[in-house]
Amino acid sequence: MQNTEYIINYFKDAHEVIDRFDHVSIDKAIEILFEAWKKGKRVYTVGNGGSAAAASHFAGDLAKTVSNDSSFKDISTNKGFRAFCLNDNQAALTAWINDCGWDKAYSGLLHTFLEQDDVLLLISVHGGSGWSGNLVEAMKLAKERGAKMVGLSGFDGGKMKEMCDACIVVPAHSTPHVEAFHCVLQHLIIFRLLEKIKEHGAQHG
Repeated sequence: MQNTEYIINYFKDAHEVIDRFDHVSIDKAIEILFEAWKKGKRVYTVGNGGSAAAASHFAGDLAKTVSNDSSFKDISTNKGFRAFCLNDNQAALTAWINDCGWDKAYSGLLHTFLEQDDVLLLISVHGGSGWSGNLVEAMKLAKERGAKMVGLSGFDGGKMKEMCDACIVVPAHSTPHVEAFHCVLQHLIIFRLLEKIKEHGAQHG
């Protein structure tokens, strides 16, 4: 196979993924996050591997970009989300893994922080199934605490599809496509939230 043929097939598959997205789940995820912003609730993002990097990026955009994107040079009158990425704190994360095992890595951190109506935003290619026991334990704790859960997954949606209040499943059985579209979904959600927050500020300013 020539590179050109591979490139054409890759983008063809990506285009087919776009056409199969469930728009309802995306809408619901946006509204859950917007409601958390209005109430001043915290958002905790989390993922493993490449999804850990995506979770860190998502938390940064929730804290900054939703209120002040790159077109603004001054601090906005609107505040961003109180968003924190659980896998960014290496000392706390590895302490929980060392002392209590991989499955408790995130639920241990959330045990201290998570409150009712906060949002746990999880990112996982396979939706927390199989080897992602740490995500499943985090979701169990979130349910016990009365927190909302938003998931970005792929393949069949995994445990996140079963447990999250809104789970956006990338309709693909391909890790590179799922991870790529998680980034696309992140920016879709972030820049829609930016618009909604601006509109809210204009109405209540």
